[in-house]
Amino acid sequence: MANGAAFKDQANPKVVFRVGKPGDVGTFEMSDLIIQTQGPQAGAILMEYNIAGSTPGAAGLWDVHFRIGGSAGTQLQSDKCAKNPNVTAPANPECIGAYMLTHMTAESSGYFENTWWWVADHELDLPDRKAQINIYNGRGVLCEATKGTWFWGTASEHNVLYNYQFNKASNVYMAHIQTETAYFQGNPDAKTPFTVNQAILDPNFDTFCAGQGNRCARTWGVRAIDSKDILIYGAGLYSFFDNYDQVCVGQNNCQDHMVSLENSDVKFFGLSTKAAVNMVTVNGKSAALDSDNRNNFCATVALFQAPSL
Repeated sequence: MANGAAFKDQANPKVVFRVGKPGDVGTFEMSDLIIQTQGPQAGAILMEYNIAGSTPGAAGLWDVHFRIGGSAGTQLQSDKCAKNPNVTAPANPECIGAYMLTHMTAESSGYFENTWWWVADHELDLPDRKAQINIYNGRGVLCEATKGTWFWGTASEHNVLYNYQFNKASNVYMAHIQTETAYFQGNPDAKTPFTVNQAILDPNFDTFCAGQGNRCARTWGVRAIDSKDILIYGAGLYSFFDNYDQVCVGQNNCQDHMVSLENSDVKFFGLSTKAAVNMVTVNGKSAALDSDNRNNFCATVALFQAPSL
């Protein structure tokens, strides 16, 4: 668990676990661990992953879960962070999770299997198990890696700004990924409580959503900026609530946008989204609509390929 004064300031984020130094090459295995925070740690980057495997897949994480809140000892539970859909309120500073779950830096190369980046949406250990809670976690997975990165059976859920983001990344393979938008969004939306950090190309919802509706500023499921050679096989990107209300699920409009490809070459083979009006936007313009691609519960496209750069 991460705790302490070093991790409190989102304007000065600090790394909790650093795997290697930039430029390191070798072997590394981490398995069967849960990495958490204790109390609000708005400046904590839970992992900075720098190492590149000496051969493909020689460094990575197996069955490692990043879990924010909801469990005994985290001090981010239902007794303090219960949902409040009937009261319009800013984010409770006592219920802020971390700055970022994992940062994969440009020189890294790793294999990630059954890795779960989860911000708790419900209580696990107190008597009111499954009671829904509000935990405000800034960012999920930021990948800037270029030397070969593999995600196999991973999920990133309930972060404020994005679940998966690729910044100038390349040579990435993803299979069987899942995301969920933060359940509380709408009260507040994704513009708060985390400040935009342009140095890591955070989404600026004030700019992007100007002139759009009130369901625009929501968690990006997948966002790619200036990235190429990213292959995603089997993606389920879900939005189930608007401030905990589920009328939007039946109407398939809980949020306006789910995937953003910005000057990027990304191919989806089997993309399913739930309740996002625009399944994919390319350079800010709608490129695939839910209403055009209905498939029972989700909207699904067999293949989506962004226009050539």
